[in-house]
Amino acid sequence: MTLMELQKILGERIELTNSMDVTSEEAKKENEKSDMIARLAKQMINNADVVLRTDKLISDGKLGKESIISKMVGEE
Repeated sequence: MTLMELQKILGERIELTNSMDVTSEEAKKENEKSDMIARLAKQMINNADVVLRTDKLISDGKLGKESIISKMVGEE
């Protein structure tokens, strides 16, 4: 999943939450889903940040492609 796809899903969840005309039980279930999606999204964004920081360090010549962090994020 790309960050753009994630952004679309998050936008849809926000719209759904704002337009809910459901019972309190249904609202509770939807809110739980939204919370789970938000937690997963946060982790995806954090992971992308690690990759971007690694790319920057490599391009700045501060990190070799053979370093452990490069191997962890899949740099070749």
